[in-house]
Amino acid sequence: MTSFLTPAIETDGYIPYRALPRWQTVDMDLLDVREGHSVLDVGCGDGYLLRKAARRASLTMGVDLDESRLRASRNSLTDSRRSGQSPIELTVADAQRLPFADASFDRIICTETLEHVADAQLALRELARVLRPGGRLAVSVPHFLCEAILYSLIRGYFEFPGGHRRVFTPRTLTRALTRAGLQPYAGYPRDSLESAYWILLSLLSRPPRRFDGVLAALERWRAQTRSEPYSRFYHAADQMGNRLLPKSVVVYALKPASPGGEPATPPLR
Repeated sequence: MTSFLTPAIETDGYIPYRALPRWQTVDMDLLDVREGHSVLDVGCGDGYLLRKAARRASLTMGVDLDESRLRASRNSLTDSRRSGQSPIELTVADAQRLPFADASFDRIICTETLEHVADAQLALRELARVLRPGGRLAVSVPHFLCEAILYSLIRGYFEFPGGHRRVFTPRTLTRALTRAGLQPYAGYPRDSLESAYWILLSLLSRPPRRFDGVLAALERWRAQTRSEPYSRFYHAADQMGNRLLPKSVVVYALKPASPGGEPATPPLR
């Protein structure tokens, strides 16, 4: 079916409940991560998606500019090593200047990162550079609708150090990927429950603070929606909310296998 986001993006529709847990932004099936692949996660944070990819790929590499988050990620990877997953390597790096040779990785993940960098187009060109011809990439960014609401609620929302520098629409993201030499083939909105959480948090945290008990309940609710095993009810609510107010949009793209622009494998339908 054609996505309601933009005619340029196609998807098989909503992912079945158990195929894509609510907190897992990237669908490893749609990205087509397999044994033998090398996977790079740019802006890997706490390593959640790295651990998911390591269950399939032969090598996973995570980079982040925040050393403290990488330390937290290293601590969380202990159980992954014990479970027999593929090796996971971590290093500090800037998405705009990746320390890897051309065509180094089969698959690349970049979630909630492009809105922070100084030059998002340069970062996308770097991702395309280190992606092998025929490889696939998944990028997620905050959705412009939620960003607009948070901007209206939080004074100086785009001025916080290390905060968001820009807003993407699904169309501007797909165009940026195309300018980087990539071919978008699928996309969908995600995490409407996160939109609800951040908007409520912004409203309840405004002075004078009289809602500490409600804020504590809000945090418990968010933890419940993110806990495994994932609730079918929350997943269904999240999917319905994604048509109204998603927190993020995810787009998948191919790198052409040749200068002529033909991908190595056809897009998933």
